[in-house]
Amino acid sequence: MDQLKGRSSVLMIVVVVLAAGMFFFRDYIPGSGDGPSSLKKPSAAIEMRVMGVQLDGTIRAKVEQSGRQADVGLSKFGSYDNVDLRLADVEAPDTVRDECWAEEGKEAIEDLVGSRIWVNPSYIKTERGGRFLVYAWNRDDVFVQEQLLLDGDATLFAGNVSSYAEDVLTAAEDEASAADRGLWKACGDA
Repeated sequence: MDQLKGRSSVLMIVVVVLAAGMFFFRDYIPGSGDGPSSLKKPSAAIEMRVMGVQLDGTIRAKVEQSGRQADVGLSKFGSYDNVDLRLADVEAPDTVRDECWAEEGKEAIEDLVGSRIWVNPSYIKTERGGRFLVYAWNRDDVFVQEQLLLDGDATLFAGNVSSYAEDVLTAAEDEASAADRGLWKACGDA
């Protein structure tokens, strides 16, 4: 009987440790979100106010929160000034290379991000020209990059795609291409 109690105690400890690990690391497990997106917004995401979207998909924004999260954001971005962001791993249609779907792509980004976005503080990189590459979610907890790809309003970046969201983003682009959505229908082979 004592052996049975000992085994069930060990089993209970293992279950508790696994459950706690899944809870604390849920932001880093693709597909573990309970919101509209399959990649959940991190609990430590930096809230930013969107000031505008340029035709090339560049988002002008600034850190909105006060307190510790703003400090994290400011250490990543440098100041309370406006900064230029680019959505990591996706490319908005570009008027320089091809005008097809450029205006629609810009409008899709504007509609999707709205006036606020939340940026994953663990994956901010600086790009040449001073823009920051970010992963973003909107106020409805929708993963912006994934939704743009699903709707056919952007394509995957032709260079290296980060392993952080590669599976989610590749599946979204494949689905839009197969369904002939957005630029896939309007522009032919994007």
